Amino acid sequence: MRNNSKLIIFDFDGTLADTLGALMRISNRLAPEFGYSQIGDEQLASLKYLSSWEIIKLSKVALWKLPFLLKRVKEEFPGEVRNVRLFPGAIELLNTLKLQGYRLGIVSSNAESNIRSLLSQNHIEHLFDFVNSASTFGKGKAIGKLLKQYECSKSDAIYIGDEIRDIQAARSIGIRVVAVGWGFNAPTALIDRQPDLLITKPLALINALARFYPTPPTHLACL
Repeated sequence: MRNNSKLIIFDFDGTLADTLGALMRISNRLAPEFGYSQIGDEQLASLKYLSSWEIIKLSKVALWKLPFLLKRVKEEFPGEVRNVRLFPGAIELLNTLKLQGYRLGIVSSNAESNIRSLLSQNHIEHLFDFVNSASTFGKGKAIGKLLKQYECSKSDAIYIGDEIRDIQAARSIGIRVVAVGWGFNAPTALIDRQPDLLITKPLALINALARFYPTPPTHLACL
């Protein structure tokens, strides 16, 4: 039976969780092993205007090494998880959306176990209908599969993310995308990629969704 509840899909790193410091520490630890330069604050500021592919090209990491590097980053992440916090307002936002009847999910390039660990740490794992780990450039494909799995039309789904590649992923499958201005990519870089909307604080998403769905769901349907 078709489920008509609206589906809000979140990226995780940089959107719900402030993982930038943790990921930078991991990346810099792995730099000697994978042959790229460590990144300081000045370099990081300039990277915020680039797409993921542009950053990879700039790093000069051999493409064949990339899957191994990304795997190592995910494996190193549990050692940093206790230092990671959700962005202020994120928990209140998620609880409000759930009470309004939206279905909530996560599609992230981080490992599912890492995401669930942080959700459990903050006692909000129960708010999500699914947590999906996708490849770095495979979010669009993963979201498309989930829409079919949960019998959700594209018009009833919105992706929320902080990076250029999140906008590209949503556009690749024809769903709306809301960009957040507190994550990795700079707001001006995100605006250049023309998301449906850019917000600057988590709770602003509630009013943003009202633009797309004047009448929010009144209850959460069973999956």
